[in-house]
Amino acid sequence: MLRKNKYLSWVLCAGMTLFSYSASASIVELDFEGAGDFSNLLNFYNGGFDSAGNQGVNHGISFGSGAFTAVAADDGSSGFTNLPSGQTLLFFEGPASWLNFKAGFTDAFALHYSSAQVGQIMIFDGLAGTGNLLASLNISNQFDRLCAGDSYFCTWDFASISFSGIARSVSFAQATEWSAFDNLRFGVSSSQPGAPVPAPATLLLLASGLLLARQTRRQTPKKTTNPLA
Repeated sequence: MLRKNKYLSWVLCAGMTLFSYSASASIVELDFEGAGDFSNLLNFYNGGFDSAGNQGVNHGISFGSGAFTAVAADDGSSGFTNLPSGQTLLFFEGPASWLNFKAGFTDAFALHYSSAQVGQIMIFDGLAGTGNLLASLNISNQFDRLCAGDSYFCTWDFASISFSGIARSVSFAQATEWSAFDNLRFGVSSSQPGAPVPAPATLLLLASGLLLARQTRRQTPKKTTNPLA
């Protein structure tokens, strides 16, 4: 009975540890598809809507009133081409150019950008670009670098920054109007999508199976074998 209780304790402990790992290792990516053309993003990713009445997945991420989305036209007439994914991009105007991740995120922040100015993106541990500055990410003027002579925003670069602590907001106040963004990633800095993170239930089952196998091996009598046979 004592051995059984010890085994159950191992399972619960492993499950709690793996659950914590899954929560801290979770990755959120925003591609802005489904948001309206020249709409305020607002609570599109926060269980609410953008200014056009569209709703996205609820990631608990809200945007200030200076955050807008635009949909790139297939023929390039909108001024944006070669987006890293889909057709919808993010840009900012005015002082409320921030996003809030109220639950917080850790480790890293990454995005794709196309910019006609030098700018800086800042990560804070408080909401709405307040509190302690955890990291800053510089972007360069490169929007038409590979555009065959036209003036479209057609060059997109990947940028990322790692940091310590828990971030709760990202400020774009120093990258407004002449910069566009796509594929914002919270919790990962790699340019390639990471391997899927198993759900907590899956991890718990895996832990249970491994511990059960270990327990079974301990209870099975060892067979003596002849190494010369």
